[in-house]
Amino acid sequence: MEKNIEKKKTVCSWKWILVMIILACMFQAKPVKAAQMVRLSLNKTYTSYDVTGDRKRDRIRIAADKSYGYFTRIRVIINGKTLLTKQNFDMRPNSVRTRICKLDNGKTFLFLEALGDSVCEQTAALYQYNRGRLQTMINFRSLLSSTYFYKTYFDVKRVSGNTITFLAGGLAYNTGAIDWDMNYTYVNGKFSRSSTGRMATENIRWAQTKTNNYTVARRFQTYKTAGSTQKAFAPRIGERVKLTHVCVRNKVPYFRVVDSRGQIGWMKGASKSLFQKVAVGQRYYCYFKEGIVIG
Repeated sequence: MEKNIEKKKTVCSWKWILVMIILACMFQAKPVKAAQMVRLSLNKTYTSYDVTGDRKRDRIRIAADKSYGYFTRIRVIINGKTLLTKQNFDMRPNSVRTRICKLDNGKTFLFLEALGDSVCEQTAALYQYNRGRLQTMINFRSLLSSTYFYKTYFDVKRVSGNTITFLAGGLAYNTGAIDWDMNYTYVNGKFSRSSTGRMATENIRWAQTKTNNYTVARRFQTYKTAGSTQKAFAPRIGERVKLTHVCVRNKVPYFRVVDSRGQIGWMKGASKSLFQKVAVGQRYYCYFKEGIVIG
């Protein structure tokens, strides 16, 4: 009799242990793979990811209010608390992109971008949860000067190791629509940006060239390095050149140019004033026939 009682107690104990294990698994954060990017939909509550860093599942919701096809307010709500609100836009956005980015080191970040008509960017930043608030880690709107770009846009392209690769792009006054990669590596509590990024082609908007090959429409000077005054070469009108990289220094873009003879030089981005002087009324931007004017 006593043996049966002990046996039942043992079985009950194992059942409770099993129940506790199941409950622990249920409430533990979903094991997001290291170095991963997750796309979030608007007005949907996610309960599988840990963005606060406490190894527990969080309730994440990107709430977006819409009126006549445009967003009037965007809120980031985590565990029932509104931690970020974007509203009173210069131009109401009609597109919103949000991403969760997790690095190999376990750090998790939230990317948010809102775009208006004709890709007019209204907000673009990378955030990290810190003591009950969302801290801005990267403000993309302050990265590029409006002197050299009519419009800009950004998105997360991939996450690898402790590096996030963003797809940057916009309408540059010398080239028209252009895209390139920007790598941000997380080191010692902050992101360090590689100044030079490779040109991208998979997401170029409106551009007539998908290979980054351009026909020179107006002569310009290139230089040995980005930002230097040492001359390299000046392409001839009608010559075909290839733009391979973009370098951003102090908000100024420089473009790596390779001509048909293999010569390499860097051209500085054209200013808005130069564009207004030489390109208005023409079908192309300052220097290239493929850089068509939009709007």
